[in-house]
Amino acid sequence: MKIDSSIIDHYLAREPSINYSNHWVFNEIEPGKNSFTPPDESRAIEVENCRKHVVDICGNFTFLNNDLVHDIFDDISQALKQVNILLLVGAPSMYDAMVRQYQGEFYLIFNLISFSDYAKNGRLSDIVNGLLSHELIHVLINEKYPPKKFSYTDHLNYISFHEGFAHLLSYKEGILNYQPDNAVYKARFDSAKEKLLHASKEKDPILRQKYYIEVNTGGYWDKFGAIASKLYLMKHMNALKKIYNEGWNNYINKIANYDWHESLT
Repeated sequence: MKIDSSIIDHYLAREPSINYSNHWVFNEIEPGKNSFTPPDESRAIEVENCRKHVVDICGNFTFLNNDLVHDIFDDISQALKQVNILLLVGAPSMYDAMVRQYQGEFYLIFNLISFSDYAKNGRLSDIVNGLLSHELIHVLINEKYPPKKFSYTDHLNYISFHEGFAHLLSYKEGILNYQPDNAVYKARFDSAKEKLLHASKEKDPILRQKYYIEVNTGGYWDKFGAIASKLYLMKHMNALKKIYNEGWNNYINKIANYDWHESLT
């Protein structure tokens, strides 16, 4: 992994934010605008300590559900050598970690203001390892299914596919032995599926823009595309590689046609 913390260097040197607010990353967080948000300068010591911890964690990284990840994805070690990690401040707080593409390369982007909050709870190592697992799953998916300019419906399919695998495989260690068969998860699945189907059929351009973003933003259970997909995959643990190799096209239809109490055939 290659780590770029030049934005952090500018911030810790207390340089004017104009020196880094035009960095390409702030134009890629949300399409069509610069999302730079001036960071709190009083957090500098926390951010400096957080950077040290994150660099150490990256250097000793192992995927959650490592065996399962290696079963689904091919040529992982080569892909990880090419990974760029960009550490920053100045992103909106809802974006603690993300993957973006720039000039043909993928970047894992970590917001160290958010990560410093996690460190206060003594959970930084677990959270960073989980986020690394999550975001590196995106990198591996991008190797097989590169992002491009999608139609609205294809975007919902692609993001739901992507986020379902990333959320599932980074959810907790030992996910293969996890049993989701209960009323709470069924209700979560049914609600997320209903909203995903509604969004996929939406024609109003204003509502489409709303769903375009909300499919994977907001509170954890509000990310209707990610949640519907994650829970769908959780009920198909023995077929993850098959589903992955079939790809993201018409993925929403698979979710739509699945009843929570069905057994996989």
